Amino acid sequence: MKIRGLIFDLGHTLITLPEDPETVRREMFAAAIWELRRHGIEVEGSAFVDAVERWMALRYGRWREDWREYPLVETFALALGDLGYDGLSDGIVREVVRAFLAPQEACWQPFPDTFTTLEELRCRNYRLGLLTNSGDADHSWRLIDRFGLRRYFDPIVISAAVGWRKPHPALFQQIAATWALPPQAIVVVGDLLDADIRGAHLAGMRGIWAAMSSEPSSMPSSHPIQPDAIVRSLSEILMVLSHWEDEA
Repeated sequence: MKIRGLIFDLGHTLITLPEDPETVRREMFAAAIWELRRHGIEVEGSAFVDAVERWMALRYGRWREDWREYPLVETFALALGDLGYDGLSDGIVREVVRAFLAPQEACWQPFPDTFTTLEELRCRNYRLGLLTNSGDADHSWRLIDRFGLRRYFDPIVISAAVGWRKPHPALFQQIAATWALPPQAIVVVGDLLDADIRGAHLAGMRGIWAAMSSEPSSMPSSHPIQPDAIVRSLSEILMVLSHWEDEA
């Protein structure tokens, strides 16, 4: 069946983090600690980092089993509760989370061919949707608007806003229903096999692995999740679609 719609992931698919992850991680925790102290909350740095990372590992490890989204605001509140700061206002915790995410937000950049590819797909009359896993919806919207991506996509679905994460097939199926397209007419483009490609296949869609931040040769042929195509730049999507159209 002819492909008529594409569902894109956001991070590491349309935009990339060129900075060293460990450097960014340290800056994120330093910013969160500074924000806490600005509110008169004196936490010991290493204890705070340990508490947040422990809760992140626990909660985000669960999504592989239940596919639920666990908001960062809740995770930080639980970590702060472990340190004796129960009952902080939601507003303060949100400010701390925003401060935590700010150093990372500043580092994200679009891939060189992000906009040319989206423009070409739009010119070819493909429907374009955005579906991203994120523990903070405001964070995702800030990135989307910073790069002017909102104009390309309808709908835009952020896991923190709906409570479920990819690969839950209902997220993909809802987009297909919004477009009134059968799943066979839709392809998902994303960088995570377990989330994007698995979710596409569970929903009856094709999946293109955006491997710009991965090493495709490291994936064995016995891997349980096999993408329908692999691209190493977004512009290659156009060639994949043309090839599938010739085969149809």
